[in-house]
Amino acid sequence: MNIAKAVAAMPLIFAAGLAWGEMPISTDGTDPATWNPKLEATRSGARNHKVIFENDDIRVLSVTVRPGETEKLHHHPWPSVLVIDSLTKLADFDKDGKEQKLPLPDKIELPLVIKMPPQAAHSVKNLDSKTFHLTRIEFKKGFPVAP
Repeated sequence: MNIAKAVAAMPLIFAAGLAWGEMPISTDGTDPATWNPKLEATRSGARNHKVIFENDDIRVLSVTVRPGETEKLHHHPWPSVLVIDSLTKLADFDKDGKEQKLPLPDKIELPLVIKMPPQAAHSVKNLDSKTFHLTRIEFKKGFPVAP
C-alpha cells in the first residue's frame, strides 16, 4: 500500500460521512494523559515503530514485527487508523503480560483497515515465519468530525 495514497484518501473517507461512532477513551479505559511517556511507541518500541510522516495533526508510523520477535512494552496515546498490509499469526499482551484478543474480523481481506482508540501499554509477538507490517495513522487532536 502506498502510504501517500492512504493518507491522501483519509479526508475523503471522513468527508463521505461514514459513521465513526463514539470511541472509548482508550483500549483499557484509562486516560492516555496519565500514561508513562517513556512507554510511548516511538520511544520504548523504537525498533518496531518508525515515523514516516509527522505534522501538528497526524503522525504516520511504519510498524514492523519480524518473525519470532516480541515488541517492547509500549502504548499509543492518540486514536489511530491501522492499515494492515501483511498479516501473520500474532499474540498481543497487555502491560501485565496477559494475552488479549486482537480486534480482527473473522473474514480478512488485505489491506485491512481498523479504527482504534488510544492503545494502552501492550506488546505484540509475531508467532509466524513471515514479517508482520502495518501503517498506523495517529490523529493527535482526535478523529476529525464529519461536516
